[in-house]
Amino acid sequence: MEAVARVAGLIERFDGLLDEAPAIEHAERTRVRLTGPESAVVSAVCLHHGPHEAAITPTAGAYLDLATLYRNLVKELALTSPRGTLHVMVKGGDWVFGSHLVDEALKAVGLTRAQLPARLFCPQVVTDTGAKLSKSLIREGRDPLPEGAAPWMLDTRQWPGTVTEYADQLLAMAATLLSDPRHSFRSYSAAEIGRLITAPSPRSVPSR
Repeated sequence: MEAVARVAGLIERFDGLLDEAPAIEHAERTRVRLTGPESAVVSAVCLHHGPHEAAITPTAGAYLDLATLYRNLVKELALTSPRGTLHVMVKGGDWVFGSHLVDEALKAVGLTRAQLPARLFCPQVVTDTGAKLSKSLIREGRDPLPEGAAPWMLDTRQWPGTVTEYADQLLAMAATLLSDPRHSFRSYSAAEIGRLITAPSPRSVPSR
């Protein structure tokens, strides 16, 4: 709740930014009102149903699906309080540029550059056309399964082998990708990820 309190002061400043793309979260004019040390009331105007208000406490309340900027701001602020622990944020490669907005928001609530969390950007998985692979759109039937991608990539229960074999192959692929930092500075098609899991290639750099 401390993180929410610090974000509350930024709602006015960033609300205009979110209003420019309301379709992303289907709401606008987000407001946070603190009602206690560990409670708050969040209100917004849903583009489909009108005004809505939800009370949030540590043990009860509605599910709060914050817009992307708010969600990342609260998540990273929550990790700045503990001392003696190095927290690392793991994000997809498509978030490299979006993180600049989060950095500015973190600094606006008083954090210095030295206090910003460490981030690890993972390679992005794309379709055969180069677009970001969206598992949710495929499951909803709004996007076809990319060419070369196997059904088990969306539902691991359809893996043709055993669970142990799947885990071993997945770890082997991770070892291959981590063997060379250059592997993180590119995207991988869904078909290539499938190939790396089912027919892993040798490490490009020998492990020491």
